[in-house]
Amino acid sequence: MKLTPVILSLLLHLALFSQIPVTDVATNASVGVVNSQLMNINIELKAVNKNLSQLINLMEKNNNETSKSREILKEELEAKKQAPKYVTGSTDVSLAIELKTKILEAYRTSKQTVQELEYLERKEIDEFIGYATNALLETKNLFQQCNEIINTKAIILPEERLKKVDAINVKLETILDNLIVYNHKLSQINSLRESRRTLINMNKN
Repeated sequence: MKLTPVILSLLLHLALFSQIPVTDVATNASVGVVNSQLMNINIELKAVNKNLSQLINLMEKNNNETSKSREILKEELEAKKQAPKYVTGSTDVSLAIELKTKILEAYRTSKQTVQELEYLERKEIDEFIGYATNALLETKNLFQQCNEIINTKAIILPEERLKKVDAINVKLETILDNLIVYNHKLSQINSLRESRRTLINMNKN
């Protein structure tokens, strides 16, 4: 059976129109896939942004904590560089001042007393004055060390400062005791010689 031109034309148009939906479906499917991929990428980007934000916040927090720690450490170091009031006002510091005063007074009085002792030899008097002078110089040196320990900006614990001051006080007490003992010894020698001279004079009479 032969197809007429009209029928052939209709069949051709029908074939062309039947291809259009197939092409649209393929295109829509491709667009859907792309959209799905874009959505997944957006989700991943949001997750990355969230993680970055958390990381930045954590870094800022650590930085702030580090800065605070440095400030606290700085304050602690500055505090250790100066003696607290309970050190400067301690009995150890007061004792050091008291001992210095007593040694200075002992030096003045003993020097004057020894020079007035009538029966001592000149050599004995000079030796005592030399000893007393050295004791005075040592006292000033020790008291200076005490001031340096109290006022130094070096990092020293308060307990360590007090321990050093106490050690100085032991030395100051020794200086004071030795000075008093030496003075007393010369006074006894003078008294003994005076008594001996008195006996001699009595025997002469």
